[in-house]
Amino acid sequence: MARNHIHSSKQISTKSTVLLLFASVVGGGALIFYYLWASSSSAVYTSVHYNWIREKNDLVTLPNFSNETNKIAEFKNEKHKNKIPVPERLLSGSFADLDAPETKWEEMAPAPVPRLDGASIQINHLFYVFSGYRTLDHVHSHVDVYNFRSNKWEESFSTPKEMGNSHLGMASDGRYIYIVSGQRGPQCRTPPVSQTFVLDTQTRSWESFPPLPQPRYAPATQVWRGRLHVMGGGKENRHTPSTDHWSIAVKNGKALEKTWRNEVPIPRGGPHRACVGVGDGLYVIGGQEGDFMPKPGSPIFKCSRRHEVGSLCRCLHVG
Repeated sequence: MARNHIHSSKQISTKSTVLLLFASVVGGGALIFYYLWASSSSAVYTSVHYNWIREKNDLVTLPNFSNETNKIAEFKNEKHKNKIPVPERLLSGSFADLDAPETKWEEMAPAPVPRLDGASIQINHLFYVFSGYRTLDHVHSHVDVYNFRSNKWEESFSTPKEMGNSHLGMASDGRYIYIVSGQRGPQCRTPPVSQTFVLDTQTRSWESFPPLPQPRYAPATQVWRGRLHVMGGGKENRHTPSTDHWSIAVKNGKALEKTWRNEVPIPRGGPHRACVGVGDGLYVIGGQEGDFMPKPGSPIFKCSRRHEVGSLCRCLHVG
């Protein structure tokens, strides 16, 4: 009886093993068949899709030339001339290069006078250009106005005698132009002036404005969130960068406060920086660190070159 039971168990075990092996072989074969079928279908689909794209659109091909324009041009000419087969990579039209609008320069009416280191502001269709050097020994003391509509310089008027001639800080609120500090006189005259003025562009009238706490050469200047901000510039010896940052509340060309307020200093100072306010950010861009200085003992403050370096973009955010 026991012997029959053992024999029966062995038969069942052998049958299970055979069935398991059979199932494994069938399953493996099915997987291999599916893989081969899927690969074949994908290749057919890719081929059909590729050919459809070629028929319906210009295929973007990417030869391996590392953006070398001349080689790419030679490659295209040679390919079309001799019909050379080359490997191509299909690129979706979404990523193809599109023709950008062409930027063209047009010559405008020449300026009434040559100018170096003047300042300028555009308000609507009028472009105001202030003072500056004619030569190192001669400076301008007037404003020239260019009309973009007529393409003509249509007006010229004088600046206040106390106002700087070069290295001015300048900003506008859309009507009033604020002219801050700067250098009065030719060459590398020191120290700069601290006087600040306001020009009403509608009446062409000048008004005085609270002077800066300390005079500066070419400070970054901007009207931002109802305040006139003045940053950086060169200190009294012309060469030493300033990191000071002052502001004063303004409205309709008038100061709403009697004194300038100390603000967060900029990380790196210096003159000739561009400045713009966008949203919650006040951006100070580029400029110099260091500038020409007057030659020691020169009665005309003759300029003597010093080492100047460029600067990176700096941004102040309101928290």
